[in-house]
Amino acid sequence: MAYRNSAWRGACLLATCAVAGLSAPALGQATSDGASSEQPTFGTAIVVTAERRATNLQDTPLSIVAVTEESIEAKGIENLQDLATFTPNLNITGGRGSSNSNPQFSIRGVSGGGGAAGERGVGLYLDGIYIPRTNGSVLRVLDIDRVEVLRGPQGTLFGRNSTGGAIRYFTKRPEFGMTSGYVRTTVANMDRAEVVGALNLPLGDDAAMRVQGARLVQGGWVQRGTQDLGRSEDYIGRVDLRVQPSSDLMIDLGFIYSDSEGTSSPQVFEEFDMRPGIGEGFWEGNYADWVGDALIADGQERLAAYNDPRLVAGDFTAPNICLMDDFDPDWDEACEQYTNTTYYQGSANIVYDLSATASITSTTGVSRLENESRVDWQFLGTEQRDVAIESSVFYQELQLNAELFRGAVDLVFGGSYFHEKSFSDGEVNTRRGTSDVPRGGPFANQLRPNGNADAGLFHRDDIETTQKSDSIGIFASATWHITDRLNFTGGLRYAHDYKDYEETEYPSADFTPVPGTGSTTVWSDHSWDEIDWRASIDYHLTNRWMWYATVSKAYKAGSYSGVGIASGVEGELQSGDFLQPIDPERVVSYETGMRIEAFGGRLRFNPTAFYMQWTNRQAARQVQCSGEPNCPVPPGFRVEVSNTGDIDIFGVELDAQAYLTEDFWFDGSFGYTGYDLLNESANGGPNLYPEPPEFTYNIGANYSADIGPGQLTLNASYAYTSDQATHPSETGDSAYRLPAIELVNARIRFQPHDVPVSISVFANNLFDNTYATYATRFGGGYWDRGGPTRIQIPLSAPERSALFVVRGKPREVGLTLQYDF
Repeated sequence: MAYRNSAWRGACLLATCAVAGLSAPALGQATSDGASSEQPTFGTAIVVTAERRATNLQDTPLSIVAVTEESIEAKGIENLQDLATFTPNLNITGGRGSSNSNPQFSIRGVSGGGGAAGERGVGLYLDGIYIPRTNGSVLRVLDIDRVEVLRGPQGTLFGRNSTGGAIRYFTKRPEFGMTSGYVRTTVANMDRAEVVGALNLPLGDDAAMRVQGARLVQGGWVQRGTQDLGRSEDYIGRVDLRVQPSSDLMIDLGFIYSDSEGTSSPQVFEEFDMRPGIGEGFWEGNYADWVGDALIADGQERLAAYNDPRLVAGDFTAPNICLMDDFDPDWDEACEQYTNTTYYQGSANIVYDLSATASITSTTGVSRLENESRVDWQFLGTEQRDVAIESSVFYQELQLNAELFRGAVDLVFGGSYFHEKSFSDGEVNTRRGTSDVPRGGPFANQLRPNGNADAGLFHRDDIETTQKSDSIGIFASATWHITDRLNFTGGLRYAHDYKDYEETEYPSADFTPVPGTGSTTVWSDHSWDEIDWRASIDYHLTNRWMWYATVSKAYKAGSYSGVGIASGVEGELQSGDFLQPIDPERVVSYETGMRIEAFGGRLRFNPTAFYMQWTNRQAARQVQCSGEPNCPVPPGFRVEVSNTGDIDIFGVELDAQAYLTEDFWFDGSFGYTGYDLLNESANGGPNLYPEPPEFTYNIGANYSADIGPGQLTLNASYAYTSDQATHPSETGDSAYRLPAIELVNARIRFQPHDVPVSISVFANNLFDNTYATYATRFGGGYWDRGGPTRIQIPLSAPERSALFVVRGKPREVGLTLQYDF
């Protein structure tokens, strides 16, 4: 819910400013970008690299969540989506219609992205290399050293597309002088079976290699025909080489390969409401009617007006109707969904120490993402959307770190170059019945005869999009240690972005190019220049109490309106004013907080308050086009990306970790996000899309002690995510609020003394809650198009719609066995 009471907002912020500031519990220690982690101990220094240099978390004036391998295991975190569950104000959801095949990232409500041209508002980095797209994947990377989630604008040090923040993955680095490794197997219900192995090999005194491989199989939990939706099979391989030719030079070379095959999102219908107007004479010329035609032709009854059991079949059962092969509604392989993703990345990280107080770091990376997915848009077996996404990236960064004036100033100076070529190929095919409503012309809204027969398979869309992006950035950040207690940090970044956009649409049932042309192509190029900045002040009230205040600005790269531009123009090749670029987004943030340690490090308490001004927000909107040429029928609108106005976002983040004894401790975190839309009309309603949950929090209890024969560790965690809107409007046939989510995970781990084996028993979603991670309510033209003009829906009648949800995983109980050598 968006609070719009400025008095309430001001009281909330003022109440927290005195103790505000945030960092989430980073359990363990990390000493560099490739550092290893240790079992958490109270009083342990937590070192992060969010400032592009190693700093103690409690001395860093940023809102950071740092999660180690141990805490990932304890909380049952398996991918980025799970990480979001246990990280307040980080939200990862499905996309409207496309669900998990196109995940949406947001931090503090700042989001965006999707397809070949969309840009995220959250930067994602794997071992220092920027990943611009995550289609079909929520990044299952193993052998993790730590993950850092930086909340709030990070434009100065991390550049474009970090208006909401940044997520940084760090994998474990090879270690010199020792041979070590492990083999880990996991089995659980729902056909989960995993094998993971890693080996560290010394190659002389100054070189080492780390090799890792995994096969991860997860069975599905929603039945649709012969498919188990949610099923996935992942193969992951990684090789890292670390060489130290001299005491002042370190070289890390890495390669990661991931191949994932899945059956797409585990969706089910929760509601199917066709009241009123069902039956012959009205309910014609739309998706529901065509399914009804097929059922009648097969000798079955037409769909019921409300929650027909063939569609709303249960919490974990999806409809098994398929019309893509023929007009017989029986299930067929032609309606199977999938999302297959291949990702590889090669990187080179070189650190050269110029002196005891200065070093140069070079980070070079190349990566490629290939994703193919098939989505059933209405989930009725009547429409397939096939999308292929490709992204090729080259990334280069040079960075100088230096201590100046006898340590009075810490300087970070550098530059980066980013190049991406992205490509998408999208096709839409629809099976229709013989009843239809022609678009436009003198016969508009006059029903074609309804013979309950097959009208054929319609090839509705065929669009290719290519975008080339180049970005150059120069940045500098300096921390001036004014006194032993008072520090000032200032930073600037200049960025130049260039984009070359091209879109080609081929003939289809919904698009006819000018006669004599085989297609319509539009293209354009544009460049933008931006300056991001940051200023922070932090003051140590005591050796363990630090207060800070930060003001910063970041931008998201400019864009174009997205797939479908070519539909509105005529001619074979076009470029002109109609292809106007969209200006970059900008976020200015005001943040204040504290880092508090007490009782000899037994207690860490870190609160934060923030207020952000988000301007020129880029978002998708429905643009009505009924009766216009090349307008999809149904639903009678296009989706275009445009400027949807300005937004004020405000909130609070809290984190605490308390050791009651050396063996028993609690950790927890809390997040609140509210917002004011300054132009609801431009936004299409009073809700952000995707809307951040208003409240998120979690709490964990941990126990680890020597019980004689070995070390016993117990972990239990509870996470809560409040309800959230899944559509900009609060009313109408597509409005819906996703209910709140509550999850409890638990784990017991035992490691015998003098035996290199550990055994873990775990339960995720311990109380077997039935919940949805995302939902889409379709209405309007999908169900209301059709019927003779003499029959109208009464104005007082409820609008008709269908609701399907992405079903969360039910209770999972499993066993993990690990052998270390």
